[in-house]
Amino acid sequence: MLTLILAFIISCQKEDNNGDLGGFWKLQQLEPATNDSIIDKRNEKRFWAIQLNLIQIGQGTGYFQHIKDSLFVQMVTHSDRLEEYGLFNPKDERFRVLHLDRNGMVLQSRHATLTFKKF
Repeated sequence: MLTLILAFIISCQKEDNNGDLGGFWKLQQLEPATNDSIIDKRNEKRFWAIQLNLIQIGQGTGYFQHIKDSLFVQMVTHSDRLEEYGLFNPKDERFRVLHLDRNGMVLQSRHATLTFKKF
Protein backbone atom coordinates (compact mmCIF):
# COMPACT_ATOMS: atom_id res chain seq x y z
CA MET A 1 0.00 0.00 0.00
CA LEU A 2 2.81 2.43 0.90
CA THR A 3 4.52 1.71 -2.43
CA LEU A 4 1.30 2.54 -4.28
CA ILE A 5 0.93 5.86 -2.42
CA LEU A 6 4.56 6.82 -3.13
CA ALA A 7 4.18 5.94 -6.81
CA PHE A 8 1.06 8.12 -7.00
CA ILE A 9 2.78 11.09 -5.33
CA ILE A 10 5.82 10.84 -7.61
CA SER A 11 3.66 10.59 -10.73
CA CYS A 12 1.74 13.76 -9.74
CA GLN A 13 4.81 15.93 -9.34
CA LYS A 14 5.42 18.44 -12.11
CA GLU A 15 8.51 17.95 -14.18
CA ASP A 16 10.99 20.81 -14.46
CA ASN A 17 11.69 21.36 -18.16
CA ASN A 18 14.10 24.25 -17.71
CA GLY A 19 17.20 22.40 -18.84
CA ASP A 20 20.39 24.26 -17.98
CA LEU A 21 18.40 27.26 -16.72
CA GLY A 22 16.92 25.40 -13.74
CA GLY A 23 18.77 25.51 -10.46
CA PHE A 24 20.58 27.85 -8.12
CA TRP A 25 22.64 30.72 -9.60
CA LYS A 26 25.15 32.98 -7.82
CA LEU A 27 25.62 36.46 -9.25
CA GLN A 28 29.34 36.95 -10.00
CA GLN A 29 29.40 40.38 -11.59
CA LEU A 30 27.13 43.19 -12.68
CA GLU A 31 28.09 45.57 -15.47
CA PRO A 32 25.76 48.60 -15.62
CA ALA A 33 24.79 49.73 -19.12
CA THR A 34 25.35 53.37 -18.17
CA ASN A 35 29.12 53.10 -17.68
CA ASP A 36 32.08 50.82 -18.27
CA SER A 37 32.55 49.75 -14.64
CA ILE A 38 32.19 46.14 -13.54
CA ILE A 39 30.84 45.52 -10.06
CA ASP A 40 32.35 42.39 -8.51
CA LYS A 41 29.66 40.43 -6.64
CA ARG A 42 31.62 37.23 -5.99
CA ASN A 43 31.95 37.94 -2.26
CA GLU A 44 28.28 38.83 -1.86
CA LYS A 45 25.43 36.40 -1.32
CA ARG A 46 23.26 37.30 -4.32
CA PHE A 47 21.36 34.26 -5.59
CA TRP A 48 18.66 33.50 -8.13
CA ALA A 49 16.78 30.19 -7.82
CA ILE A 50 14.80 28.83 -10.79
CA GLN A 51 12.43 25.87 -10.67
CA LEU A 52 9.36 25.00 -12.73
CA ASN A 53 8.02 28.43 -13.76
CA LEU A 54 9.01 30.11 -10.47
CA ILE A 55 11.97 32.34 -9.71
CA GLN A 56 13.32 33.49 -6.38
CA ILE A 57 15.62 36.50 -6.33
CA GLY A 58 16.84 37.33 -2.86
CA GLN A 59 13.77 37.20 -0.64
CA GLY A 60 11.41 37.90 -3.55
CA THR A 61 9.41 35.43 -5.60
CA GLY A 62 7.90 35.63 -9.03
CA TYR A 63 7.41 34.00 -12.39
CA PHE A 64 9.57 33.72 -15.47
CA GLN A 65 9.36 32.61 -19.07
CA HIS A 66 12.33 31.46 -21.11
CA ILE A 67 11.51 31.93 -24.77
CA LYS A 68 14.33 31.40 -27.29
CA ASP A 69 17.06 33.89 -26.37
CA SER A 70 14.93 35.87 -23.89
CA LEU A 71 14.18 35.52 -20.20
CA PHE A 72 11.14 37.43 -18.93
CA VAL A 73 10.87 38.00 -15.16
CA GLN A 74 7.86 39.25 -13.22
CA MET A 75 8.19 39.47 -9.44
CA VAL A 76 5.11 39.03 -7.28
CA THR A 77 6.68 39.78 -3.90
CA HIS A 78 9.99 41.30 -2.89
CA SER A 79 11.50 43.14 0.04
CA ASP A 80 15.14 43.42 -1.03
CA ARG A 81 16.66 46.08 -3.18
CA LEU A 82 16.54 43.93 -6.29
CA GLU A 83 18.97 46.23 -8.13
CA GLU A 84 21.67 44.57 -6.00
CA TYR A 85 20.65 41.30 -7.69
CA GLY A 86 20.60 42.82 -11.18
CA LEU A 87 16.83 43.24 -11.45
CA PHE A 88 15.91 46.87 -12.09
CA ASN A 89 12.29 46.48 -13.22
CA PRO A 90 10.71 43.80 -10.98
CA LYS A 91 7.24 44.08 -12.54
CA ASP A 92 8.37 43.24 -16.07
CA GLU A 93 12.06 42.71 -16.87
CA ARG A 94 13.35 41.23 -20.12
CA PHE A 95 16.82 39.76 -20.33
CA ARG A 96 18.61 38.64 -23.43
CA VAL A 97 20.33 35.31 -22.77
CA LEU A 98 23.88 35.81 -24.06
CA HIS A 99 25.23 32.54 -22.65
CA LEU A 100 23.68 29.58 -20.85
CA ASP A 101 25.11 26.20 -20.00
CA ARG A 102 25.20 23.95 -16.95
CA ASN A 103 28.03 25.99 -15.40
CA GLY A 104 27.33 29.62 -16.22
CA MET A 105 24.87 32.16 -17.50
CA VAL A 106 25.16 35.71 -18.86
CA LEU A 107 22.03 37.85 -19.07
CA GLN A 108 21.69 41.33 -20.51
CA SER A 109 18.89 43.80 -19.84
CA ARG A 110 18.71 47.40 -20.92
CA HIS A 111 20.09 48.25 -17.46
CA ALA A 112 23.00 45.83 -17.01
CA THR A 113 24.82 42.67 -18.01
CA LEU A 114 24.82 39.96 -15.33
CA THR A 115 27.23 37.06 -15.05
CA PHE A 116 26.22 34.03 -12.97
CA LYS A 117 27.85 30.81 -11.85
CA LYS A 118 25.77 27.67 -11.23
CA PHE A 119 25.93 26.92 -7.53
